[in-house]
Amino acid sequence: MKSEDPLTEVHMQILKYRGYPVSVLSLAVAAAIGSSPVFSQVTGLEEVVVTAQKREESLQETPISITALGESAIENRGVANTEDLMGQIPGLSGFSSPGSRSAVALNMRGIIGGSPANLSIDPAIALYMNGVYIGKQVGSAMDVAEIERIEVLRGPQGTLYGRNSTGGAVNVITRKPTGEFGLRATASIGNYDSRQFKVNLDTPAIGQVGEGLGELALNFGYQTRLQDALYDNDSPGGDDFDDIDRQAWQIAARWTFSDSFHVDYSYDESELDEALPLQQTVGFTKVDAAGTIGRIDAMQGLVAAAQNWATIPGSDPRLTERWIPSLQETISAYQKAEAQGQGRASSGRADFSPSTYNEVSGHSLTLEWDAGNLGALGDVSFRSISARRELETFVTGDLEDIDSRIDEDGIGAYSDLVHLTLGQFYAGSSGFAFPLLDGLWSAIDSGGAFHTLQNTLTNYDQWSQELQMVGSTDRLNYVLGVYYFEDEGEYRRNATFAAPLNGIGADQYYDNATDALAFFAQATWTPGWLDERLSLTGGLRYTEEEKSIDYNYGEVVTPFGVTPAMSVSREEEFDNISGNFTVSYQASDDINTYLTYSTGYRSGGFNGEIFDNSYDEETIEQYEIGLKSDWWDNRLRVNASLYSYTYDDLQVTQSKVVNGAATTQIANAGAAERWGGEIEVTAAPVEDLIVSFSYAYIHGDFEEYGQICGTNVPITCLDTTDDARRQSPDTQVNLALDYIFGRTGFGDIRGYVQVNYQSESVENALWSGVVGGDPVIYDQIGMDARTLVDARLSLENIRFGDSTLRVTLWGKNLLDDDYPTYSINFGGLGLVTEQYGPPRTYGLEFSYEY
Repeated sequence: MKSEDPLTEVHMQILKYRGYPVSVLSLAVAAAIGSSPVFSQVTGLEEVVVTAQKREESLQETPISITALGESAIENRGVANTEDLMGQIPGLSGFSSPGSRSAVALNMRGIIGGSPANLSIDPAIALYMNGVYIGKQVGSAMDVAEIERIEVLRGPQGTLYGRNSTGGAVNVITRKPTGEFGLRATASIGNYDSRQFKVNLDTPAIGQVGEGLGELALNFGYQTRLQDALYDNDSPGGDDFDDIDRQAWQIAARWTFSDSFHVDYSYDESELDEALPLQQTVGFTKVDAAGTIGRIDAMQGLVAAAQNWATIPGSDPRLTERWIPSLQETISAYQKAEAQGQGRASSGRADFSPSTYNEVSGHSLTLEWDAGNLGALGDVSFRSISARRELETFVTGDLEDIDSRIDEDGIGAYSDLVHLTLGQFYAGSSGFAFPLLDGLWSAIDSGGAFHTLQNTLTNYDQWSQELQMVGSTDRLNYVLGVYYFEDEGEYRRNATFAAPLNGIGADQYYDNATDALAFFAQATWTPGWLDERLSLTGGLRYTEEEKSIDYNYGEVVTPFGVTPAMSVSREEEFDNISGNFTVSYQASDDINTYLTYSTGYRSGGFNGEIFDNSYDEETIEQYEIGLKSDWWDNRLRVNASLYSYTYDDLQVTQSKVVNGAATTQIANAGAAERWGGEIEVTAAPVEDLIVSFSYAYIHGDFEEYGQICGTNVPITCLDTTDDARRQSPDTQVNLALDYIFGRTGFGDIRGYVQVNYQSESVENALWSGVVGGDPVIYDQIGMDARTLVDARLSLENIRFGDSTLRVTLWGKNLLDDDYPTYSINFGGLGLVTEQYGPPRTYGLEFSYEY
């Protein structure tokens, strides 16, 4: 329910975070003027309050490169989870994992966390939910029922957000109970039969602050999103690709015992049960290390050879009955994929329809006590944040779109590796059958001859406890804290690649765990120099961690023999000291400048996807100079930063084929020196218009990237430094216009449009492998430049007593940009695939608030 008094604390908070759609500033509505006391016209840019340094501060006075999105900005941009932030925040990009929904690798200033579906990998961009660290990228992009604010901090956060934050930190903040009755509901329909419904309820407070048990306030939130598949499945009986079926819940409670003590509890849960995106086959690697023989050419040669062998009396009848027809089917399927090439297809095929089920839930309990003035310690508050989170993820299905199912005559579009192996056998026998060949045909009959099948179950839970002491005196603001974190993961994979050559669904199991303890302190001192305009900030964090893993790989049965089961347990300890030092100078009331030196690290560990594969921690040192400024009577805001960093012992993550299986390899394979910058401009040039523009640029790839070595003797190695590329676009540009171009007695007419551009980039730093014992560096596919245009046209502030209604026409990717989001080069397995972003979508939305 809306208060009659627009100056109540509740209304001030709503105005503060109503947040017009701007990049760095999350600018809110300016001071209220005109006839309506609640729905004001815009005359300037309001101050934005953030909590990036564990206390409420003005964004313009916080010497950190930070973007804060408020409620209106989140709504206009359609942000329901962290995946939706990619490409919308300066310097922030990334990708969602092929074959795994909600596993997202965020990329900030060229620093990326690696394969997000790998439970072994810690993120490089620290993600927080209401101040609670999210330990893995798996399941990190699930929907949140009601987001109030998102704060994105760029650069190493080695003190207050210290664990695994070499690139930056993202803090998602959900709505807290208001203590007044309120109801907010949104319903939306659109093309592809999309349906969305969201409802949030605030209950009136029970009790009174400072009396008895104090005051208790609650709120509840629920959201569901549904959408039909974007791509048809042309395989008989197969489910279509890339639909949406998600639900999210949230319960929050605030118990205010007194003016100085309150407790916040929240529970959130999110589920999805969806068909995965189409992994479109767009090309093929060469058969030989020299890169001269194409796979289609090789199979056409096999057809000619098989036809010749079939003329020999007494030769294997399966040559003409099964193999030659299957070769022709495979050639036809490969030719079709090659002819189609890159570009979003409308349909695909699959032996096994790809799908996933995810469930994520979390509890958090925050106790905060304002202890008041404690003498020399100044005004002090204490905070405790306790949290537990759980995750379960299951994924299955193809990672390509070639249907290799075998018909009743044993004919199908086999994997070309199966054909090449049959060709080797028949060449050795001049087309005659023998026991090893019979064994291969028997394995094809029993297990198939398909290309890929993923089948993975992941369970993960974490627990954390953080204690903070936040104090301030006349010249010193400080934070002291201790942080404890532990987690346990279970990974169960029974994937198959190039069946039946590499075995069918062999066990690849591991259990891993982390125990981490950190102590941190940060202080800002204003010494009184230069008319009180100079401040110095320093922080340190000491962390020690213990990582452990239990490998349990089952035996692998192939047509050529049995590889025994393997198991081993490993444990290792790590420690690190990171921190920052900042000199900030308030040149005038409206201009703040800063110079920062900061460090960060990402802990080492063990990669469960390759047996007994350990890696060390990585570290980063960054220098940054920044400007935050307001001009033109607070109608123009310009924030900018320039940075350079040195990145050592990079934990390089490569998708590659190891022992015949597509997997993720992690190694400390590199060093990088890069520089770049961001500029963000927001203006209110005329009444009711907000214009925002941002530009981000980064330069530099790798100074070192290690070698790729073959297995032939003498061993040949290739230096890859000149071939490896940074996995992020050089340039990002964001432009947004928010304009109320009509005010009527019935309601306000608002238009919003945003344009997000990012230049081309590579999908993986390096694709490499070993072919015939020789090292090979494969070509990168490249992610095309993209320009995404989204828009909203609303009739809002339609009054019904104490309630308001808004009706909105919305559209996303209005230019129908055909852009890939990720690609996999399967190397020796032969395939190159791409997944694409959604096409043009549009719809109608109704929102109600009481």
